Amino acid sequence: MIDCILIIIIAIILIFLSWISFSFFGAPFQPSSDRELREMIELASFKKRQKTADLGSGDGKVVIEFAKRGAEAHGFEINPLLVWIAKKKIKRLGLKNAFIHKKNFWKQDFSGFDIVTSFQISYVMPGLEEKLKKELKKGAKVISNTWTFPNWKPKKQEGKVYLYERE
Repeated sequence: MIDCILIIIIAIILIFLSWISFSFFGAPFQPSSDRELREMIELASFKKRQKTADLGSGDGKVVIEFAKRGAEAHGFEINPLLVWIAKKKIKRLGLKNAFIHKKNFWKQDFSGFDIVTSFQISYVMPGLEEKLKKELKKGAKVISNTWTFPNWKPKKQEGKVYLYERE
């Protein structure tokens, strides 16, 4: 009985923290569809052991798929409930090359990453474009689901998924 009460209290706290995170730090969670995820993987055309970052990684769906295919996959998420869910999924799958960081991606340096994936919202894209152009190394790829950068021209497009490359 005490275990059930404790679980309910923890769930209420996590829901409250999630709400606060959404209110102050970003858009609500909306996962990429399976089709969009396939398009992201295809456009990335990455090699095993390349280092990937998913910005606003949610429940870890993109991170997990890249890791299953051999990437060193990192996700950056501020919502504590989603971080917990993603870490549980990764642990259950036994993925040693998938990592979820409870961290605001605006405070992360992406210079060491080969591929960055993103499913943000329109008002984020101008600042994100500026940040990634400053930090990414030449040849690094950015895959954006749905939203485009205002000045950066995509190299390729599959449906609503865009491939950009740092020149």
